[in-house]
Amino acid sequence: MSRTKKTRNDSQDWDTARDAVRDNATELSAMTSHLDLLEWAKAHGIDTGSLFAKFKAELRKQLHIDYDAVRQRTCDARWEQMRQHARSVAQIVLYAAGDGEVASFAVCSADGEDPWYGDFHDNDNVAADDQDAADIAAARKAIYLAGQARTLAQLDVIGLRLVVSNHRVTTDTVQRDCLRHDVFVSIDVVDDDEDNPALQVCRLPGFRGWRDVSLTDLLTAADHRSEVR
Repeated sequence: MSRTKKTRNDSQDWDTARDAVRDNATELSAMTSHLDLLEWAKAHGIDTGSLFAKFKAELRKQLHIDYDAVRQRTCDARWEQMRQHARSVAQIVLYAAGDGEVASFAVCSADGEDPWYGDFHDNDNVAADDQDAADIAAARKAIYLAGQARTLAQLDVIGLRLVVSNHRVTTDTVQRDCLRHDVFVSIDVVDDDEDNPALQVCRLPGFRGWRDVSLTDLLTAADHRSEVR
């Protein structure tokens, strides 16, 4: 693509976003959820790529609507609801680790039991030698697995105690995954490699899929507690 064509398309995108917000200002101003704004954008074909970024910019400039701030408020409110709900539901325990050097991951139970492990896929967005990204991606897979257990148990929310070895893995870095899968996570970071069996499992050759994991065993071993820390 030539520089001239790219510049022309970029300018057209800005005009499209500007006109969309200007011509629908009353309707957009009445929306209180980022989901409403996103659905509106989808309905009008401006929900992808740089066009959506420009749409968000025009919302801010014209209507003083900060899409990202609205989304975060919605997420925080949902997170608090999940916290309250999770006080009385099962909490499963999983260990997770990634290996940035060889782009592999593992999620397992205590002592490395019944693991899900293998190489990252391209859509995991783990760059070579990016250890932080590898550990965060492994944590996201643990949340996905917990979500599958929640679905099997037909629970609205499930608790997950996730043990990792990287302080970069926080509830903030995985919050969207938790909300997507209705998993309320508490994260324990351990400094001793022996306290996280997933570190060894993620270096095993080959792979084992998540469908090989016994979700029933995860639920059977779950801590049915009455309080979330």
